[in-house]
Amino acid sequence: MSTPLKLRSGRFSIEKHQYENIGWSERMVSMFLSGALISWGLRKPSKTKFLYGAYMAYRAVTGRCLFYEQLGIDARRPRAVNIRGEFVIEKPVAEVFSYWRNLNNLPGSIHHLLDVKVIDEQLSTWKSNVIGNLFSVNWDAEIVKEEPGRLIGWQSAPGSLLGHVGRVEFTPSEDGKDTFLKVVLSYRPVGGGVGIGISKMINPYLEGLLKKEMKNFKHTIEHRTPVYI
Repeated sequence: MSTPLKLRSGRFSIEKHQYENIGWSERMVSMFLSGALISWGLRKPSKTKFLYGAYMAYRAVTGRCLFYEQLGIDARRPRAVNIRGEFVIEKPVAEVFSYWRNLNNLPGSIHHLLDVKVIDEQLSTWKSNVIGNLFSVNWDAEIVKEEPGRLIGWQSAPGSLLGHVGRVEFTPSEDGKDTFLKVVLSYRPVGGGVGIGISKMINPYLEGLLKKEMKNFKHTIEHRTPVYI
């Protein structure tokens, strides 16, 4: 004997996929640009400007950028970008730490660092041409964590063009003759997805620059004439 089929009502839902990958500020900028481009395209007929304007309007309304999607960028949740380097210095930890902690030594050891003015034990002003030789960049930095012989942590002052945090760790080798030096720099890209995209392009340059500068530091400290007190 067949059992009658009973239909029961149920709750069904269709998952709504979120394709948004740009934040509200960037959407507002896109809306403004779309209006300007479409207006220019209508006043002086230009298919290119009109299409760019339509795409900017699409970004503003949907919160979705197809280019960011292809690059794997989610500008709503910008993450800190880290630049790391590990190096071996053929000097004991105490000597390497002491040399680095005296910030006045660094401009002569790091080529792109033009000058450091020490204000007090924690605060200092830095001058660098890391962006290029055409102009220099100044910023204030504060040492926020220090473990003598082991670690120095710092952060740039709010509003600095090169806003970042960083730390350098000093670890002795087993025989105590060498130092394992680990440098980490971290910054948050500005400018939404554009800034994130730019950071992806310049990171290889910054990593290569860090490696080069640490080789300069290594050569300087390993070949300097010891100072005896």
